[in-house]
Amino acid sequence: MRRSHILSLLLVILVAGASFIGVLSAGWKPVLGVQLQGGVEVVLRPADEVTDEQFERAIEIIRNRVDAIGVAEPDITRQGNQVVIQLPGVKDKQRAVDLIGQTAELTFRPVQGIFDSEDPNQLSGLKQYLEGLAENSDSGGLSETSEPTDSEPPSLEEVLTPPDQDDASAQVVLLGSEGRTGFILEPAQLTGEAIEEAAATFQGQWIVNVSFNDEGAVAFDSMAVANYERQVAIVLDGVVESAPTINATEFNGQAVISGSFDEQEAKDLALVLRFGALPVEFERDDVRTVSATLGEGTLRAGVVAGLVGLALVGLYMLLYYRLLGLVAVSSLAISGATLWSIIAWLGESQGLALTLAGATGIIVSIGVQVDSNIVYYERIKEEVRRGRAVRSAADGSFRAAFSTIIWADLASLIGAGVLYQLTTGTVRGFALYLGIATLIDLAVSFFFMRPLVVLVARRLVNERRSRLGISETKEEVAT
Repeated sequence: MRRSHILSLLLVILVAGASFIGVLSAGWKPVLGVQLQGGVEVVLRPADEVTDEQFERAIEIIRNRVDAIGVAEPDITRQGNQVVIQLPGVKDKQRAVDLIGQTAELTFRPVQGIFDSEDPNQLSGLKQYLEGLAENSDSGGLSETSEPTDSEPPSLEEVLTPPDQDDASAQVVLLGSEGRTGFILEPAQLTGEAIEEAAATFQGQWIVNVSFNDEGAVAFDSMAVANYERQVAIVLDGVVESAPTINATEFNGQAVISGSFDEQEAKDLALVLRFGALPVEFERDDVRTVSATLGEGTLRAGVVAGLVGLALVGLYMLLYYRLLGLVAVSSLAISGATLWSIIAWLGESQGLALTLAGATGIIVSIGVQVDSNIVYYERIKEEVRRGRAVRSAADGSFRAAFSTIIWADLASLIGAGVLYQLTTGTVRGFALYLGIATLIDLAVSFFFMRPLVVLVARRLVNERRSRLGISETKEEVAT
């Protein structure tokens, strides 16, 4: 037996064993999906009547947001006039819930005036200004020295524009993110639709760098020219996040959103801006923790059934292929250890959840891996029946057998790839795990099954065909 075969066997065993022991030692294990472990369920309902196109677009944006914060394999479905979102194994449930329905409507509005929301005199003056706005639109804003009136000062709610009435085409009165400073703002001259990319960075404080698309870059520069050396408010969902003074007339498609952000807030803002504003304003109908759909007893029964089925497959391979059956069982063990390690690592590092559909993909992949063994073994048996020595058949049959294995696995990979690209939700989990397991099968077939079969043929069979499950002639039995 060639030394390369032995090295290949040792390397595969070392890699598979070390990775499996490593994830066990680290305490990593697969993150189970909602059906298997439960999670958080959020039910959203549109605040107003919307079209089907808007609804589907909103669901797509929600799915992208959830995936971006590390909640893989979410179950997001439309049920009538509701969106039901199930999140498995999220580490920060409140953050995920807050991000799901955030509208993320971004506007850039020139500042017409600023006031102190805790100063009764300024609130009274602001109310007078707003009441006379239709008759005196050129009043120039609110005076900081407005005289008090004899009437009782208005409440803050009387002068503010509610966030849900933040019409981009109208003048509005909004508060800043700190809650005290108020702003009288002109109609928006730019919206979040112009944004192409957004990323959070730390430069003395947490900020969000915004990149505009080509059309947005031109519009932003036009706004900068029209409002040079004036404040322009950056408004997100009816709150003024910052109001910088425009100090240039060209920005080359780049802008900065600054405010009193901490790291998480800046990253969340960048995330929702990157995937766009929801075209629908949602209200939360319900937020609750849900138990596993299958139930603990059903899950345990499923695991037991899977193990029994695997044992029966192994027993069949041993009875039919004898020593080669041991190779098949060993190959399944190596593939299983490698797959477990990958799933546990993905769950720990990427938050990837193993759903019921994903488990189904893994079960299907067991058949794919056993088929790879059978293709090779049947090729060997065919060559032996033609009179070829077992050793020679084991060496010479692999090239043709592996060609068949590649084409068979390629069909599985194409199917998995198409499903992953064209579907959403849990079906993608089926496709992903089937694809991973199929790639593992190709590697194990070449680097483990082949050299182990050659080793068995040379050291253990000794040209006794019965050890491969092939009936021997009377002459062979007599010898």
